[in-house]
Amino acid sequence: MEATASYFSIGKLVKALEIDFPDISISKVRFLESKGLLNPERSTSGYRRYSEKDLNHLKWILTLQRDHFLPLKVIKERLVGEKGFGSIDRFQLPQLDPSSPPDDSLEFTEVEILKRTGLSQETLNELVSYGILPNRKQPVGEMYNSDDLFVTQIVSRFYSYGIEPRHLRHIKRGADAEALLIDQRLTGLKGKKATQAVVELARLTNELKTLLLRRSLYGND
Repeated sequence: MEATASYFSIGKLVKALEIDFPDISISKVRFLESKGLLNPERSTSGYRRYSEKDLNHLKWILTLQRDHFLPLKVIKERLVGEKGFGSIDRFQLPQLDPSSPPDDSLEFTEVEILKRTGLSQETLNELVSYGILPNRKQPVGEMYNSDDLFVTQIVSRFYSYGIEPRHLRHIKRGADAEALLIDQRLTGLKGKKATQAVVELARLTNELKTLLLRRSLYGND
């Protein structure tokens, strides 16, 4: 079926997504349908008809997969949740565990980091110079892990409020000081007890910081 002014055929739907999602294919679209993540209309002759809403819906799903590494089960839960889909502007990190080291199983080049976040090369260089990103110079080029990607995605959101890398230096210094404090409290602790201590101290630190920030914002000294 040819696409009309209002609908896409599955072939033209894939074509419209290829620029932003080069790995998209007809079989992947049908796979997402089989998992209940997409439900296009059908013509009287039984052909799938994809609307502009379906196109945006697919962009949302593919963005969550590619940029936030969310499994389809989690994406489906968001889809059927109270707010529904379409909220890719509200950046959400996966659950972070301060007692676990960064995941180095995923690697990203500098070019990939810049493309995924929209940051400039100059900004990336500033993040490295201020210690917010590590200097990952390698003989074959820079390789970043998933934590590095999350940092740059957060920084890109800060930019929308006019907050630049140089404004974030105090957050880096605070994180370094907190890490030192927690590390000192771990003396003599090993295994599960050390892990529990890191999680608890990190939670207490974040909660105290939130309360102090609220007090400062509302002037309740």
